Amino acid sequence: MYPILELFSARGHTHYFQHTRSFYTYRRVRVISLILAILQSAWILVDHYLLPADVQMPIAIARVLSSLFFLGLFFWGRRPYSPRLALLRQLLLFLVLTAFHTFSTALLIIHGHEQSVAGYQFFPFMIISMMAIFPLAIVEVLGITLLLLLVELVTQLSRGNLGEVSAINNLWLLLVLAVVAGWAAVNQLNMLLVLYRQATRDALTGLANRRLILEQLDTDMALSKDAEKPLAVLLFDLDKFKGFNDTYGHAAGDIVLKYFAGILKKHTRKKLDLAGRFGGEEFLMVLPGMSGAEASVVAEAIGKTCREVSVQVPSGEKVGFTTSIGVAVLKQGETQSELIRRADEALYKAKDSGRDQYKLAD
Repeated sequence: MYPILELFSARGHTHYFQHTRSFYTYRRVRVISLILAILQSAWILVDHYLLPADVQMPIAIARVLSSLFFLGLFFWGRRPYSPRLALLRQLLLFLVLTAFHTFSTALLIIHGHEQSVAGYQFFPFMIISMMAIFPLAIVEVLGITLLLLLVELVTQLSRGNLGEVSAINNLWLLLVLAVVAGWAAVNQLNMLLVLYRQATRDALTGLANRRLILEQLDTDMALSKDAEKPLAVLLFDLDKFKGFNDTYGHAAGDIVLKYFAGILKKHTRKKLDLAGRFGGEEFLMVLPGMSGAEASVVAEAIGKTCREVSVQVPSGEKVGFTTSIGVAVLKQGETQSELIRRADEALYKAKDSGRDQYKLAD
């Protein structure tokens, strides 16, 4: 996928990167929610000296209610890796701040204090600047900006100053802040994408490295249990690879590893499956939502592709290679290490049975 498209919309991201971004967002929302919960309640004391008496109580109640909501957002720890819940957390954060601003502004306008109270006019600028805290795609930045501009337009309409110089200045300032904050948010997303690739990719094959494959297997297992859907893993070992290296050299071995990685990529479902280098000539593929029978079809297809191809090595020769595969399906209550152990046992059964085949774990 082209980098500009990755920054334009989050739809093209793999669900593994989405999990990373979602957890990053989850942690930031928690910290900001706790800060806002404290500030909203503490500011009641400031309002006591700044606000006229006839609006102090309703605004204080609004502050307490918003503080309680932010505390609820802070303690909401359900599914921190979920992209949908990450987006919902962000929206709730912005919407509650916007709702408090709209309510307090309307109250000040009704009681004729809107021009005499300092501080409340700056809420829209603060809210739109908060975009810079999160790694957002361009589409998400535009959506938040349009929402906040719409709220400002409605507020100006209720004040009756829509089209006046001061109102136009406010809209212009909001747009400028949106561009700056949006630029920072998109840059955060770009930086997160770059760091994610550097930290999670195997340098030789371009597949996921061992760290990522294990982390995402953990996440996929949790999601599988929550959704009560199956999950399968395939553990691969290239047959007689040590002898291949001794015969043709390590450069030839690297070519085979990269070629095999390409085969695995072709047999993964986009945005669903994850293939990674587990170590040396061992590879692991995670297949969310697949039963043992479905995973066996994938294993057979990969084994067949390996048998049919030949790779040209530096000596000029064309050589073939095969792989043995262990297939295991997640059992209820099973841990990650137990699942991989069963796949490993199935792999060695395949090797003991003559190699170049797959075995399904019990």
